[in-house]
Amino acid sequence: MKKVVAFIGSPRKNGNTSTLVEEMAKGAKAAGSGVKIYRLHDMNIKPCQSCFYCRGVENCAIKDDMQAVYEDIKQAGAVIIGSPVYMFQVTAQTKLLLDRLFPLMDANFNPRFGTKKTVMVYAQGNPDPDAFKASFEANATVLKIMGLNVVDTIITASANDPQTSCSNADLMAKAFQTGKALVE
Repeated sequence: MKKVVAFIGSPRKNGNTSTLVEEMAKGAKAAGSGVKIYRLHDMNIKPCQSCFYCRGVENCAIKDDMQAVYEDIKQAGAVIIGSPVYMFQVTAQTKLLLDRLFPLMDANFNPRFGTKKTVMVYAQGNPDPDAFKASFEANATVLKIMGLNVVDTIITASANDPQTSCSNADLMAKAFQTGKALVE
């Protein structure tokens, strides 16, 4: 059984990002996985200080909520990262997470903890699902260096209403099945 670690980068507890990530978690649980969900908005995550402490060890010099995150990712077989799109990119909460994942790679830019299947979830107001494709591809490239191999991306477009995702049966089914596929 693979453990799944999920991150919700939205300040909304019941919005589109949360809805999709939680549906993916249900799918992973249905396939027999344990799931840990982090709500980034509620966490104490300080910005990277560029001290390079993590180049010599498998951790970060900053002692905040990221210490538990590193251990959970190390033990996980799969990762889910969800974020609304703000200004063509992930939220500030999600960007803090991404920056602080630097310890997941060693000094030679190789993944320290193996490769983890990763799914990105994006909620955007723009009706064109490809509007931010370049940003999403850049995120996937950065994550791959750290061993988080993006195998799927779920996008909910025209998502200005927090109920957009839960009102879309096909999207919810895709999220559930994607969660299941992460651990099967």
